[in-house]
Amino acid sequence: MIEQNMTIDAFLLFLLTLVAFSLSISVAFLAWVQRKDRMSKYFVIVLISVAIWSIMHGLQIVFSNLELKLIFSKLTYVGMTLLPPSWFIFTSMYTRNSIKIVEQKPYLLYIIPIVTLFLRLTDDFHHLVWSSSTFIKVYGVVIPFSRYGPWFWVFVIYSYSLVLAGSGILLMEAVSYSTLYKRKSVFITVAAILPIVFSFVYLFRICPFDLTPVSFSISSLFAFVAIYKLRLIEIVPIARDKVVENLADVVMIFDEKLKLVDLNKSAERFLSRPKGDVVGKSAVDIPLDEDILKLLHAEEERKMYGKNGKYYDLVVQSIKDKKGETMGKILIARDITDIKKYQDELEELNKNLEEKVKERTEEVWRLIKQRDEFIKHLGHDLRTPLTPILSLLPIIKEKVRDKEVIKLLDVISRNATYMKELVTDTLSLIQLSAPDYRPKFENINLSNIVEETLKENEHLIREKNIHTFNKIDESIFVKADKSGLKEIFANLISNSARFTPRGGRIEFLAKKMGEEVMVEVKDNGIGLTEDQKEKIFEEFYKADESRHDLSTSGLGLTVCKKIVERHGGRIWAESEGIGKGTSIIFTLPAGSSKSLTVSDSDKNKSVLHSTRVDL
Repeated sequence: MIEQNMTIDAFLLFLLTLVAFSLSISVAFLAWVQRKDRMSKYFVIVLISVAIWSIMHGLQIVFSNLELKLIFSKLTYVGMTLLPPSWFIFTSMYTRNSIKIVEQKPYLLYIIPIVTLFLRLTDDFHHLVWSSSTFIKVYGVVIPFSRYGPWFWVFVIYSYSLVLAGSGILLMEAVSYSTLYKRKSVFITVAAILPIVFSFVYLFRICPFDLTPVSFSISSLFAFVAIYKLRLIEIVPIARDKVVENLADVVMIFDEKLKLVDLNKSAERFLSRPKGDVVGKSAVDIPLDEDILKLLHAEEERKMYGKNGKYYDLVVQSIKDKKGETMGKILIARDITDIKKYQDELEELNKNLEEKVKERTEEVWRLIKQRDEFIKHLGHDLRTPLTPILSLLPIIKEKVRDKEVIKLLDVISRNATYMKELVTDTLSLIQLSAPDYRPKFENINLSNIVEETLKENEHLIREKNIHTFNKIDESIFVKADKSGLKEIFANLISNSARFTPRGGRIEFLAKKMGEEVMVEVKDNGIGLTEDQKEKIFEEFYKADESRHDLSTSGLGLTVCKKIVERHGGRIWAESEGIGKGTSIIFTLPAGSSKSLTVSDSDKNKSVLHSTRVDL
């Protein structure tokens, strides 16, 4: 059964087929382990087909029985028929060629190969594949030698068309690779050409022994290295050429010696030279400007670069291998001329805006100053005639006996008093709003200041028979401006007295809360709605019941709010509703019983101006 007198040539041929078989099985296993995708499935079919083809050729060498040799020659067609369509499908998928039959119905490509395999296995009945056969001795080995039948040529034309098409696709892709993929391109070129060459050698009887499976096993090895080891499939060179080549950005690739190995069309325009004139030249010989050369010699950096009225954002990055060693550098230059133009325009606008804001701010402050000066002068002009009027009206009233005239004098007195309070509160509000106003802080006993203010407003309290209760502990001190604090209490007492019914009550309470003191002035007057609680601190706001009453200017609580805020405190109103009284609550910095000392420089900065202007 086994060939006893095998020559060295025969042994070498068997060894070659055995190596092809082992190589194909090994590569198939590695390919399937690394990538279990659809493309790899067809690549594995190619390798298994090669393995079957190779081992059947090897068995024809080692077995001496002629009938067995004919059986093995028939079984080679299992590999021969499956290989061409699988090779074509694999190469199509790898190169991303959109071939409809491959994408939708790849099984149709196996119809002719399966028919051929069936016809070869039943060839003894019809001789459509092999019309006749005999045996010849080649390199000391007896092998079947056939005359081809009509269906054989159908299969040859079909299978060679698929093999040539698949290899052609690979070859075109390898040619289209840029120099960046030169090493990978060599592997793909070899994988594409080998099967074509060896197939023609056997088809035209240049060598009587069929080495096609050996060539396919070697091609598969090269394809495996390129696709699975060098990761060519993940780089997708065709996509790179379509995308990078047409990028608006300038892309130049240099090797480790800074020789230009690749560039895109934008780079050609940037250099004003065609690709063929610059590839292979060093960066100095291209030549590149000094700024770009400095960037290439540095580690990963970027800078803005100007050339021919255009501006570019240059970025240089190192290309490193798996060991971290630099293989080359990639230079990317993005045209930022429009961005630079917009940035310059924006900077100019910002500069002009700052100047405009400064001018407008100065203008606003000038107008505010003019307004304050106008109101001050107006207050002075109003105060001059009001002083004698308010002084003479009580004297005139004593000498008049006519009741109607007395009523008219009361109206005049009430309006003059209103005018006085309006001027006083307005001037106080202006002074408190001035940027240079600084309260003169001192430690003040809160209970004592309430008593002083109550005495100063005793006539108002007595007139309405208001009961006052100072419940503030004498140990509580605040850090405040004394005249400003008296102004707060005077306004709150006046406000409560006006809106509290005859015989009502006003309470003064306070408690220390950490670094501040919370003060409350509480009455049992007309109360406030939710809406009124939000508005009572607005300028010229009056509660509904006194909206047309000239006894108040509507600025008292606004002045209180300004003074409190100047002390760093807060002020708000609380009320349970109409007819349920009102509480005005505010906070001030907590003080101590020790006197405050103020430096001369602070005295110069913090000049006390009374917030109450007497007429």
